[in-house]
Amino acid sequence: MSSITALRAALVPGQQIVITTHFNPDSDAIGSTLAWQKYLIKKGLDAIVVVPSGLSANLTWMPGAADILDFENILHKVQIEALIQRADWIFCLDFSGMQRLHGLAKWVEAARCQKVVIDHHLDPEDFADYYYHRTVAASTCELIFDLIQEWGDGDLIDTEMGSCLYSGIMTDTGSFRHPNTTAHVHEVVAALINKGVNTNAVHRKVFDSASLQRLQFMGHVLANRLEYLPDYHLALMWITEEDQKQFHSQPGDTEGIVNYGLQLAGAIWSICMIQRPDGVKLSFRSIEPFAVNQFAATYFEGGGHKNASGGRFSAGGLAEAKEKLLEVLPLYLSEIKRVKNL
Repeated sequence: MSSITALRAALVPGQQIVITTHFNPDSDAIGSTLAWQKYLIKKGLDAIVVVPSGLSANLTWMPGAADILDFENILHKVQIEALIQRADWIFCLDFSGMQRLHGLAKWVEAARCQKVVIDHHLDPEDFADYYYHRTVAASTCELIFDLIQEWGDGDLIDTEMGSCLYSGIMTDTGSFRHPNTTAHVHEVVAALINKGVNTNAVHRKVFDSASLQRLQFMGHVLANRLEYLPDYHLALMWITEEDQKQFHSQPGDTEGIVNYGLQLAGAIWSICMIQRPDGVKLSFRSIEPFAVNQFAATYFEGGGHKNASGGRFSAGGLAEAKEKLLEVLPLYLSEIKRVKNL
């Protein structure tokens, strides 16, 4: 592992750069990759963004999004493989474990070039040559802003880059209501506003661009797939394959649904289980000081931030996942009661 300071001198104009991020990319993933791509291009490097799976519709407004290559798109796959094989550098943004790349992982792992991780998640794997990793950061977009500033290139951040960065900071802080909203977050946002970022417009593009079917889908989940377990102060949601087919669910349509559970009076955490072809995907959210990352890591092949984590259940479907959850919940009863009584 080398110093991130040394990296700046190693990036030479004309080099081929591949920038990638995690499967089912969210606003922080796309915002950070596109802003970093534009920065590298301004520095004279040939940079392109590739993703393991497609973008949700509410992220396609970002400048440069139309040129992103999608590994699940058969027309892009061969091109991506060739780009990775001849790349001088691969930048891995907003993820710290190779498994987050799904089918793209084996190509990135096998690449002979040097790799760089820029990320804020816990427990990074040791697969890269350079790391810019800070768990205190609220988002990878915040890290991109900080790194560009540290390298003395703050003047290169323009309005388009700023809009991408603001989008990721806004979403990963829960519109600035999560505990990771530090004073530094507000300082970064203030700087982006001074760059000309229209924060109202970005918010509307991300949150106010849902299709009728997505709103109906969310209504269906909240009306028919939400249960409250009062003994555990837990809001539990589940989404079947039939639900997704009925409402023609698109990438990103389930994003953020888990947060609605925390709006229930008395709830200190929320879990959303989503049936996928290869198992059950789980999202965990909680209020301070209840930590869900250890719970996700211990029982559901996951992990993440203290109050926002993900997981998987690969030993069966939704029924088996719910059964497993009900088995382990009593083990956390004392901690739940302690937090509730604070």
